[in-house]
Amino acid sequence: MLHAQKTREPLSEQIEREDEVVRVHFRRRPYPSIRRAIPELPFRPDIVHGHFYDAAGPTLLLARRLGVPFVLTEHSVLARPLTPLERLAFREAQRVMPVSQMLRKSLESSGVEARYEVVPNVVDLASFSPAPHSHGPIKRLVAVTRMTEIKGVPDLLQALHLLQSRRQDWTCELIGGGERGDDYRALASQLGLGNVVFRGELRRPEVAAALREADLFVLASRTETFSVATVEAMASGLPAVVTACGGPEELVRPETGVIVPKQDPAALAEALDRTLSDLGRFRPKEIAKGVAGRFGAEVVGRRLLEVYEEAKKAAGATTGWGPRLSTTNL
Repeated sequence: MLHAQKTREPLSEQIEREDEVVRVHFRRRPYPSIRRAIPELPFRPDIVHGHFYDAAGPTLLLARRLGVPFVLTEHSVLARPLTPLERLAFREAQRVMPVSQMLRKSLESSGVEARYEVVPNVVDLASFSPAPHSHGPIKRLVAVTRMTEIKGVPDLLQALHLLQSRRQDWTCELIGGGERGDDYRALASQLGLGNVVFRGELRRPEVAAALREADLFVLASRTETFSVATVEAMASGLPAVVTACGGPEELVRPETGVIVPKQDPAALAEALDRTLSDLGRFRPKEIAKGVAGRFGAEVVGRRLLEVYEEAKKAAGATTGWGPRLSTTNL
């Protein structure tokens, strides 16, 4: 596997080799570094798989140099216009795989031509799974998010302020870092939210433990293309109250949670109040089972292998994959 990663380190371009993985660290222009890494590859890849539109151009150029087909996965909405090379890469890719229908529509509305097929993100079921749990007198809410406005943290705090006027049998943990953390701590203090705890950025096992111990997950984002945090919470057996901000609308169903309008603290508070009073209707094992059936590594991995096979055939290959599929990921 060839893994290219952007870095901010001043000593920009490094090539590391470990077993069958070649890692390339670059600052600005990845392709020269990737080209130098090609001789380090322990195999000739059958296909190149690029992630994010920043990597679309290098993915196209590398695939051409190797003489193999390529596919792209897109995780985010466009923050800038695509370059001509990036637009060409999207058109020539055998498949472009947005992680949600919302993102596909966003790309299409931006005039990005491609052979689209939605393939979702994968959830780590080994780390996120339900644990035996009974609801105590104090219900535990948890939000895993960045401390930024686009993640709707001010809306969440306003909603919790309204919820506090209705009931006090809850606490809420906010997990995640971000540049507005101090501002939101100050806002929570102004709103008198003594039962809201900011835990900052936690390691993955700590996040998983917090989800297993919680009763309800809440997401107040203003836009999401997918929301891995929501899927990880549901994999942990949690019902979810989320905003209609894009990706989460494709994740949460009536039997797994509630969807409310975004940027509407009153609606969010109402949904939290109603759901806290009705936690018994949710079945944690069934919620987790549903996530495994849609986003587990085996399910998503099988679909990716099908996409690779289709891409190889579409590119005019006459030979099979052989005993082992090899890919190059950017």
